[in-house]
Amino acid sequence: MTGAGLQAVKYLDKITVFHRLDPRTKILLSIGYACMIVILDSPLNLFLLFLATFACFLAMGPSVSYIKAALKIMAIAFLATMISQGFFYYFEPRTPLLVLLNKDSGPIGRFTGGISLYKEGLTYGMIQSMRLFSATLISMVVVMSTYPSDLVLGLKKLGIPEKIGFMLTVSIRFLPVLTEEAKRIMIAQRLRGLRLKGMRGNFKGFRYLIIPLIIDSLRQARRIALAAEVRGYTGKRTEVRELKFTRLDCALLLAAIVILGAAIKYRFSL
Repeated sequence: MTGAGLQAVKYLDKITVFHRLDPRTKILLSIGYACMIVILDSPLNLFLLFLATFACFLAMGPSVSYIKAALKIMAIAFLATMISQGFFYYFEPRTPLLVLLNKDSGPIGRFTGGISLYKEGLTYGMIQSMRLFSATLISMVVVMSTYPSDLVLGLKKLGIPEKIGFMLTVSIRFLPVLTEEAKRIMIAQRLRGLRLKGMRGNFKGFRYLIIPLIIDSLRQARRIALAAEVRGYTGKRTEVRELKFTRLDCALLLAAIVILGAAIKYRFSL
């Protein structure tokens, strides 16, 4: 668990195309993007969609250490998903690529029905990984390019209750604090002699991290609740900024509708 691996997703104060978009546009585009993730079922199409999303993520200008940590996490999750789905794929048809245990090999073989690595399972794991990574990256792009209060205002303009928007804002702002607390806990554990090298060390570090982190999170949540109660928060607030769609917003929304319609037609015409 390195410092880069514990970095949190937070707003980046930069000048990019995504920062210029209206919060409502980014929310609607992310919803349409989620529909695209579900509609597409080809590994190649999902991979191209993932590459496009990763390019948007790089355009946000994250640090090199953050990019390396994200790639490392995605590579591990990709391999774990493919292997697990390859061995535990139960749909038909199935094409075994590697047989570890025949179904007639003793009690274990009869109980499990055999253990094999299936081609269709690897493909299914690849598809689910691409969907997961694409959804994660587009969420990161929205959070990194939208100030929390603007995101809440955009949700409100789209008809989402403001209390739900407030909860979302607190959650987004709470992530960096939680990450910094996790770093402090891990540094304290290292100073006490905890070794975090290797897979076993990572599991041990997680075990010693999770309990104090949960306790501190509950304390922070209690402080936020008391602060809101003292200030008489009721879920209503005065708006000081008016949102307005620009030509760029309208063009992107129109393009998203056309692309989504084409994807639906392509998917159900096969």
